[in-house]
Amino acid sequence: MSQDTGNQAAAETSSEEIPQPNSRYVRTLLVVVIGLGVLMVGGAILVIGTVLSRLNNPETIPVKPGFGETEISIPAGAELVGVENGDARIVLRLKDNNGPLLILLDPRKGLEKGRVRLREE
Repeated sequence: MSQDTGNQAAAETSSEEIPQPNSRYVRTLLVVVIGLGVLMVGGAILVIGTVLSRLNNPETIPVKPGFGETEISIPAGAELVGVENGDARIVLRLKDNNGPLLILLDPRKGLEKGRVRLREE
């Protein structure tokens, strides 16, 4: 429509037909757009999944090396028999008057996780 100028729109006065787009190119463009959309959704799912898995597993969170000095109390007269080191824990094997004792330590923070007293049946 024209804005009260009295001129008809160019499409109304032209006797030429408007060329139609090539259907092959339209289909190719449609496939590309759908493919890119699928890639975007897949990438978003991958990022969200990675963030959720890292939040739910605190062992994978990097910690600065070294935690300073910590003190762990052991029973009087206990003797250190061995140490087992792992990614998730350090196990101190002790022997005292009451029998074998295992002390579990967190290697990332240097804190004691627990103690296990081994008793014979």
